[in-house]
Amino acid sequence: MNKKNPKRIAIIGNPGSGKSTLATRLGELLNIPVHHLDTHVFVNGKKTDQQKVIQIQRKLIDQESWIIEGCSFSALEMRFEKADTVIFLDVSRIQCIWRVLKRYFVFDEKLATSGCLRGANWTLLKYIWKFEKDKKPIIYEVKNKYPKLNFHVLNSTKQVNEFFDNRGYDL
Repeated sequence: MNKKNPKRIAIIGNPGSGKSTLATRLGELLNIPVHHLDTHVFVNGKKTDQQKVIQIQRKLIDQESWIIEGCSFSALEMRFEKADTVIFLDVSRIQCIWRVLKRYFVFDEKLATSGCLRGANWTLLKYIWKFEKDKKPIIYEVKNKYPKLNFHVLNSTKQVNEFFDNRGYDL
């Protein structure tokens, strides 16, 4: 069987779910450009205008191949429409909060260049805690509009590693 590599991959999930790490690994493996939305959403520690972020995403998704990771819901459907593969990291909120807090104490050069926020505040922690209730239904609502989309849900680091071990070429 001749399997085809995906060319347009959207990685979504809660802050701290491992999106940046997974995107970097996939980009290296598949030799596809990786775009971390946080580098566009947060510039110099300030949130960028939503319309500007949407314009940036439009340019990114028009490219021939890409991996775009991030939680930006303003253009979620746009990414689903153009992606051939979506990976939803549906990791427990406790693990996400732990990873976000860990960024304070452990410097990771790869994360530093991905635009990941290195700080936590009450707003971010509430966002993570309420993601399951507030954002997850939106993800599945949009997913259901694209039934032919190659959609993966990974719930743990173990599942991410198994995904890589068993992937072949058909993510």
